[in-house]
Amino acid sequence: MYQGCNKTALSSQKSIADSFYALLLEKDYSKINICEICKRAQISRQTFYTLFSSKENIIHFILSNKYSFDPTKECHCKGQPTLEELSLGFASFIESKADFIKLLEKNKIIYLLQESIYKDLKCCQSKNKDGDLTVDFIAAGLTTIAKHYLMDDASWSNKELSDTILRLFSGDFFR
Repeated sequence: MYQGCNKTALSSQKSIADSFYALLLEKDYSKINICEICKRAQISRQTFYTLFSSKENIIHFILSNKYSFDPTKECHCKGQPTLEELSLGFASFIESKADFIKLLEKNKIIYLLQESIYKDLKCCQSKNKDGDLTVDFIAAGLTTIAKHYLMDDASWSNKELSDTILRLFSGDFFR
């Protein structure tokens, strides 16, 4: 994925992402092809492949630019959030990004959210040898919670969702 600062390239990247997102609202991920994206974005295939390597790469771009989970921002904390702050922050994140998360689940690409959360939580990673494992475990758990919350038609209150996340990750579930 293009990471530079050329204004034309950045504009084309945004156009591709917006066009892809519009197509994703209209049809299944698996039925969208690169030609359609290019046509809607009014760019060439060469430009597309200069900026992105795949449709999955576009989702990564959208997640990192519009739908990322920033623990320090979402949890309203400085530095590493407490478990309670993480629970409250992620509950709010799920509610505010529900439409896009549902779209990922509907298209069976929710794993891309997990990868994004993993990357976003790396800033909070402990410095011990099991840090990557811990961050991956938490990202998988949070993604699964989001998925099930939305499958239940988001019928829980923010407090119930936050309390559930806290209970699951604090170990209280097994007591």
